[in-house]
Amino acid sequence: MMAFPETSQPLHEFWMCVADFMRSGDMLPDKLRLSQIAGHPEHMRSERGLSLSPEEVAHVIADRRLDGFHVDTGYTNRSLDFNYTTLTDGSAAHFTHRVEPNTKAPDDWSALIAKLLSRWPSIGAWQYFNPYQAWQWANVKYDSYDSMFGAFPPSYRTFTDLDYDEKTSVGPPRIFIDISKNPGRPRSLRPDIRFSPINFFPTAEMWLGPHFWQYAKCTKEEALASDFFIEKRDTPHYLYLKCWPEAFTRPDGEQGRMQQRLWKLLFHEDCEWPPGSGTICDEPMYGPPELMPAEADQKSKIVT
Repeated sequence: MMAFPETSQPLHEFWMCVADFMRSGDMLPDKLRLSQIAGHPEHMRSERGLSLSPEEVAHVIADRRLDGFHVDTGYTNRSLDFNYTTLTDGSAAHFTHRVEPNTKAPDDWSALIAKLLSRWPSIGAWQYFNPYQAWQWANVKYDSYDSMFGAFPPSYRTFTDLDYDEKTSVGPPRIFIDISKNPGRPRSLRPDIRFSPINFFPTAEMWLGPHFWQYAKCTKEEALASDFFIEKRDTPHYLYLKCWPEAFTRPDGEQGRMQQRLWKLLFHEDCEWPPGSGTICDEPMYGPPELMPAEADQKSKIVT
């Protein structure tokens, strides 16, 4: 996940940097599906996706002067998905790349991240372990919660938002979960936009661009002075911080305490696990079976 203070122009060149990186590892198919909705002005939109080569995708982005794109290879366990979205007011943009489990793709996107952030001014970039992020970000208690994320912690605070449900859905009000203390929770950097995709969340390695510090509660100099990072690299384009050898998979134990340090440093906020405890427990508690320590050796691809 990458965030930018504005659309990365020229956007077709941004796309080709991504495509060339994938192709260099023989990971890009000859044909991709380009949405004719994402990034298009209203008068150009169509439900029909285009089957194009990577170079043809770039030509369409340039010719139509798009401010975003959605390129994918379908929705299977072998698919890829690239999504670039600019906020409606043009004040920020974000890029995400989804890799399904059986897709040929790298586990480490550091080289691509460094290249993109060195060319286009950024808010930041994060690599993360998708099952952990999905669990920690889950803020609605659906009937399927237990089957997806394991037993629901009974000490979670829940609430209903009648106003929200009246506007967005039919049926009984949904039960929302208060995840405001989760170690792996997101924090909107643009709270003035209700559905803003521009989020910070603590990860084992982060690339914090020059535009990040307007949102943080600390300065870049204070982050550089912190002694719990195992690697720090200050460049003209971003500050690279690594605090854990691998992507986080747990909110408790030493991983939970490391995320707690990040919250306290960067935003002067705290976290806890389990919910309502006011601390970070030593023993693993709650979560999907695959994220419990007994299953920790089962590796899954990191998502950028």
